[in-house]
Amino acid sequence: MPGPAFADGDAVSLHPIEDEDHEFIQYGRNQPDVRVPLTDTDIRTLDDVAESVEDSDDRFLICVDDRGDSTDEPASSDADNPTPVGEVAFAWVSQAGEHGSLMYWIAPDHQGNGYVTEATTLFLDYVFGERGFHRVDAHVLAPNEASQAALEKLGFEREGQRRDDAIVDGEYVDTYTYGLLDHEWLDD
Repeated sequence: MPGPAFADGDAVSLHPIEDEDHEFIQYGRNQPDVRVPLTDTDIRTLDDVAESVEDSDDRFLICVDDRGDSTDEPASSDADNPTPVGEVAFAWVSQAGEHGSLMYWIAPDHQGNGYVTEATTLFLDYVFGERGFHRVDAHVLAPNEASQAALEKLGFEREGQRRDDAIVDGEYVDTYTYGLLDHEWLDD
Protein backbone atom coordinates (compact mmCIF):
# COMPACT_ATOMS: atom_id res chain seq x y z
CA MET A 1 0.00 0.00 0.00
CA PRO A 2 1.41 3.40 -0.96
CA GLY A 3 2.66 5.67 1.78
CA PRO A 4 1.36 9.19 2.45
CA ALA A 5 0.80 11.47 -0.51
CA PHE A 6 3.56 13.87 -1.49
CA ALA A 7 1.27 15.98 -3.70
CA ASP A 8 -2.49 15.94 -4.32
CA GLY A 9 -4.40 16.76 -7.50
CA ASP A 10 -8.06 16.49 -8.46
CA ALA A 11 -7.92 12.83 -9.51
CA VAL A 12 -4.38 11.69 -8.70
CA SER A 13 -1.87 11.94 -5.92
CA LEU A 14 1.89 11.39 -5.99
CA HIS A 15 3.47 9.12 -3.38
CA PRO A 16 7.09 8.31 -2.59
CA ILE A 17 7.82 4.76 -3.67
CA GLU A 18 7.96 2.28 -0.79
CA ASP A 19 9.42 -1.25 -0.81
CA GLU A 20 5.94 -2.76 -1.01
CA ASP A 21 5.30 -0.81 -4.26
CA HIS A 22 8.09 -2.59 -6.13
CA GLU A 23 5.81 -5.43 -7.30
CA PHE A 24 3.38 -2.97 -8.89
CA ILE A 25 6.24 -1.15 -10.63
CA GLN A 26 7.68 -4.45 -11.85
CA TYR A 27 4.25 -5.50 -13.14
CA GLY A 28 3.65 -2.18 -14.88
CA ARG A 29 7.10 -1.80 -16.42
CA ASN A 30 7.01 -5.37 -17.76
CA GLN A 31 3.72 -4.83 -19.64
CA PRO A 32 4.43 -4.55 -23.40
CA ASP A 33 2.00 -1.59 -23.67
CA VAL A 34 4.18 0.25 -21.15
CA ARG A 35 7.66 -1.10 -21.86
CA VAL A 36 7.72 -0.60 -25.65
CA PRO A 37 6.66 3.09 -25.67
CA LEU A 38 9.34 3.75 -23.04
CA THR A 39 11.87 2.24 -25.48
CA ASP A 40 12.90 0.02 -22.59
CA THR A 41 12.56 -3.58 -23.63
CA ASP A 42 14.44 -5.03 -20.66
CA ILE A 43 12.32 -7.21 -18.41
CA ARG A 44 12.52 -5.93 -14.82
CA THR A 45 13.09 -8.15 -11.81
CA LEU A 46 12.16 -7.03 -8.31
CA ASP A 47 15.87 -6.51 -7.62
CA ASP A 48 16.13 -4.26 -10.72
CA VAL A 49 13.20 -2.17 -9.51
CA ALA A 50 14.57 -1.91 -5.97
CA GLU A 51 17.97 -0.79 -7.26
CA SER A 52 16.54 1.83 -9.63
CA VAL A 53 14.23 3.26 -6.94
CA GLU A 54 17.06 3.38 -4.41
CA ASP A 55 19.19 5.41 -6.82
CA SER A 56 16.59 8.15 -7.38
CA ASP A 57 14.93 10.82 -5.27
CA ASP A 58 12.74 11.91 -8.17
CA ARG A 59 10.39 8.94 -8.62
CA PHE A 60 6.78 8.96 -7.52
CA LEU A 61 3.93 6.49 -7.64
CA ILE A 62 0.81 7.89 -9.32
CA CYS A 63 -2.29 6.87 -7.35
CA VAL A 64 -6.04 7.41 -7.55
CA ASP A 65 -8.62 6.97 -4.85
CA ASP A 66 -12.36 6.39 -5.16
CA ARG A 67 -13.22 9.90 -4.03
CA GLY A 68 -10.94 11.51 -6.63
CA ASP A 69 -12.41 9.37 -9.40
CA SER A 70 -16.10 9.71 -8.55
CA THR A 71 -16.61 13.26 -7.27
CA ASP A 72 -15.37 16.78 -7.68
CA GLU A 73 -13.35 16.49 -4.47
CA PRO A 74 -9.55 16.44 -4.78
CA ALA A 75 -7.65 13.21 -4.41
CA SER A 76 -6.98 12.82 -0.72
CA SER A 77 -3.59 12.46 0.90
CA ASP A 78 -5.22 10.53 3.71
CA ALA A 79 -7.30 8.24 1.52
CA ASP A 80 -7.32 4.86 3.19
CA ASN A 81 -6.35 2.82 0.19
CA PRO A 82 -5.13 4.72 -2.88
CA THR A 83 -4.79 2.61 -6.00
CA PRO A 84 -1.43 2.81 -7.80
CA VAL A 85 -1.88 3.39 -11.53
CA GLY A 86 1.60 4.42 -12.73
CA GLU A 87 4.81 6.30 -12.13
CA VAL A 88 6.28 9.72 -12.92
CA ALA A 89 10.01 10.26 -12.56
CA PHE A 90 13.24 11.55 -13.94
CA ALA A 91 14.96 8.87 -16.00
CA TRP A 92 18.12 10.97 -15.84
CA VAL A 93 19.29 14.11 -14.00
CA SER A 94 22.29 16.24 -14.98
CA GLN A 95 25.33 16.30 -12.73
CA ALA A 96 24.55 19.85 -11.63
CA GLY A 97 20.93 18.89 -10.95
CA GLU A 98 19.25 21.59 -13.01
CA HIS A 99 18.14 19.48 -15.99
CA GLY A 100 16.15 16.24 -15.96
CA SER A 101 14.69 13.83 -18.50
CA LEU A 102 11.03 13.08 -17.80
CA MET A 103 9.62 9.55 -17.76
CA TYR A 104 6.07 8.47 -16.99
CA TRP A 105 3.83 5.49 -17.52
CA ILE A 106 0.31 4.39 -16.67
CA ALA A 107 -0.73 0.75 -16.32
CA PRO A 108 -2.75 -0.41 -19.35
CA ASP A 109 -6.01 -0.79 -17.38
CA HIS A 110 -5.87 2.90 -16.39
CA GLN A 111 -4.71 4.56 -19.61
CA GLY A 112 -6.85 7.21 -21.27
CA ASN A 113 -8.11 8.89 -18.08
CA GLY A 114 -5.88 11.98 -18.10
CA TYR A 115 -3.75 10.72 -15.22
CA VAL A 116 -0.45 11.42 -17.02
CA THR A 117 -1.28 15.08 -17.56
CA GLU A 118 -2.35 15.68 -13.97
CA ALA A 119 0.49 13.68 -12.41
CA THR A 120 3.07 15.38 -14.61
CA THR A 121 1.63 18.78 -13.66
CA LEU A 122 2.18 17.95 -9.98
CA PHE A 123 5.69 16.66 -10.76
CA LEU A 124 6.63 19.78 -12.77
CA ASP A 125 5.31 22.06 -10.02
CA TYR A 126 7.68 20.26 -7.66
CA VAL A 127 10.81 20.14 -9.83
CA PHE A 128 10.53 23.69 -11.15
CA GLY A 129 8.96 25.34 -8.09
CA GLU A 130 10.66 23.58 -5.18
CA ARG A 131 13.75 21.94 -6.63
CA GLY A 132 14.76 24.84 -8.87
CA PHE A 133 15.30 22.87 -12.08
CA HIS A 134 15.90 24.99 -15.19
CA ARG A 135 14.93 22.47 -17.88
CA VAL A 136 12.95 19.26 -18.29
CA ASP A 137 13.01 17.25 -21.48
CA ALA A 138 11.24 14.14 -22.71
CA HIS A 139 11.88 11.65 -25.50
CA VAL A 140 8.86 10.15 -27.25
CA LEU A 141 8.55 7.58 -30.01
CA ALA A 142 6.83 8.94 -33.12
CA PRO A 143 3.98 6.37 -32.96
CA ASN A 144 3.15 7.38 -29.36
CA GLU A 145 0.70 10.14 -30.25
CA ALA A 146 -0.99 10.09 -26.82
CA SER A 147 2.27 10.96 -25.08
CA GLN A 148 3.06 13.68 -27.62
CA ALA A 149 -0.39 15.20 -27.04
CA ALA A 150 0.08 15.11 -23.25
CA LEU A 151 3.46 16.86 -23.48
CA GLU A 152 2.15 19.51 -25.86
CA LYS A 153 -0.87 20.10 -23.59
CA LEU A 154 1.59 20.70 -20.73
CA GLY A 155 3.47 23.31 -22.79
CA PHE A 156 6.46 21.26 -23.95
CA GLU A 157 7.94 22.28 -27.30
CA ARG A 158 9.08 19.72 -29.84
CA GLU A 159 12.76 20.54 -30.23
CA GLY A 160 14.16 17.77 -32.34
CA GLN A 161 13.81 14.47 -34.11
CA ARG A 162 16.16 11.49 -34.16
CA ARG A 163 15.50 9.47 -37.28
CA ASP A 164 15.20 5.67 -37.14
CA ASP A 165 16.15 5.83 -33.48
CA ALA A 166 14.25 2.84 -32.07
CA ILE A 167 12.66 -0.39 -33.22
CA VAL A 168 8.94 -0.98 -32.61
CA ASP A 169 7.29 -4.13 -33.93
CA GLY A 170 10.34 -4.83 -36.08
CA GLU A 171 10.32 -1.40 -37.74
CA TYR A 172 12.56 1.60 -37.16
CA VAL A 173 10.75 4.65 -35.82
CA ASP A 174 11.80 8.20 -35.07
CA THR A 175 12.11 9.67 -31.59
CA TYR A 176 11.00 13.23 -30.85
CA THR A 177 12.68 15.34 -28.20
CA TYR A 178 10.52 17.77 -26.25
CA GLY A 179 11.67 20.47 -23.84
CA LEU A 180 10.21 22.81 -21.24
CA LEU A 181 12.04 25.61 -19.42
CA ASP A 182 11.37 26.81 -15.89
CA HIS A 183 10.14 30.27 -16.91
CA GLU A 184 7.73 28.72 -19.43
CA TRP A 185 6.16 26.65 -16.63
CA LEU A 186 6.36 29.09 -13.74
CA ASP A 187 5.13 32.14 -15.69
CA ASP A 188 1.85 30.45 -16.69
